[in-house]
Amino acid sequence: MKLRKVASLVFILRGPLLVGAAVVLATLVPQAKAHITVNASYPAVLCPSVFAGGTERISLPTQGLSAGLVAGKNVSLHNQKSVVLRGASAPTFISGNPGSAIAFESATSKGTADVVCDVGGADEWFIGGSGSVTSQGLLQIINSGLSDSTVQVVPYGAKGSLAPISLTVKANSSVNLRLASIAPGEPAIALHVITQSGRVTSFLFDHRVSGLNDLGSSFVTSVESPATTSYLSGLFGSSTKASTTLRFLVPGNVDANVHLSMYSGGGTFTPLGFDSYKVQHQQVVDVSLPHISLSTPYGIQITSDQPLFAAALTQTISGSADFAWANQLTPLSNFKINLAGASAQFLFVGSAPAVRAHWIDNHGKSQEMVISGDTSAYWHPVGALNGITFTVLTKNPVYGGVLVSNIDGGLNYLPLHPNQLVSRAHAPQEDVRTLARH
Repeated sequence: MKLRKVASLVFILRGPLLVGAAVVLATLVPQAKAHITVNASYPAVLCPSVFAGGTERISLPTQGLSAGLVAGKNVSLHNQKSVVLRGASAPTFISGNPGSAIAFESATSKGTADVVCDVGGADEWFIGGSGSVTSQGLLQIINSGLSDSTVQVVPYGAKGSLAPISLTVKANSSVNLRLASIAPGEPAIALHVITQSGRVTSFLFDHRVSGLNDLGSSFVTSVESPATTSYLSGLFGSSTKASTTLRFLVPGNVDANVHLSMYSGGGTFTPLGFDSYKVQHQQVVDVSLPHISLSTPYGIQITSDQPLFAAALTQTISGSADFAWANQLTPLSNFKINLAGASAQFLFVGSAPAVRAHWIDNHGKSQEMVISGDTSAYWHPVGALNGITFTVLTKNPVYGGVLVSNIDGGLNYLPLHPNQLVSRAHAPQEDVRTLARH
């Protein structure tokens, strides 16, 4: 009887202790988690330099960003009061921000080549360009780091891969390689730029000249990896003024069967001969699209049974000579761009694309519009455009491209890239209690 009383007494005394211990653990564990913080920041981007004989304007998404030149010992950054910068003979380094900076490069007085300033990466594929006798194109490799970088360039031609080129790019500097030297005599090329060490960003500027006649210029946007489903958007649709050629590269060891679907205001259709088109592997393959007259820009969905790269080259065939490359797109997220007073035609493609655009018109009034459709959504705002904020309104992937009409004229294409991805790193938060005895 006494033993039962003692046991009951022990349980009565131990119960509150167990509850108290549970409460302490419940409060201490969240505090322990609170001592781990997440540092978030936007990576800096690089814009190409001014190429020989040209001029360049760089539009920033907002004011107050810091910028500097990638030029040897000069590593200083300066806050910018303007949203439009003048390019220099060295690449421009722009501090991280949630928008997209754009470089407008004018190689001649006839037209402008537009490109979104980029972060770069370890693997960059460029599906476009030429190494023929008309080529004045360049591959610019920028090392924005503070130590030397080792880079390998693997070119591809119509018969397969060519001899790779290895080079070292000094710290905080850039190197220009002529496309005609990388792939001599090759009319259709693709380049794989592999960064073996360092922080590297590359740009491919395709410029062509025949005698005294300038044939136009365009940037080729880099792509990170091949895909079995790809989208191109915002292509010039008037077949009476332009012709379009598709370029494919299958990097694997198996030929690909490709299916094309074209998206326009009139619906979705497959061009004759592109229901199942065979593409040889590890060879650059060019194939002409049939002349289809469309009053508005169009998009293309490319599906394949093998991962591949795809691009479209549109060339004017009447009036002033010019051309523009369109490359594979990445899905949009909310972002902001500044078109620096240009007018533009936007096309969004995907499964029921829906995007909200917010901008300030020429009269200083705030404007907003929802752009949506079944497979494509076309938007042609009136007048000059500056800052535009896009908000994606659907969970389905949306892809966008723009035909830009700026003061320099010509045929100008710009991919709509999402805002810079936030770089996240878990870091411990200092707590003096970890140094105290308990």
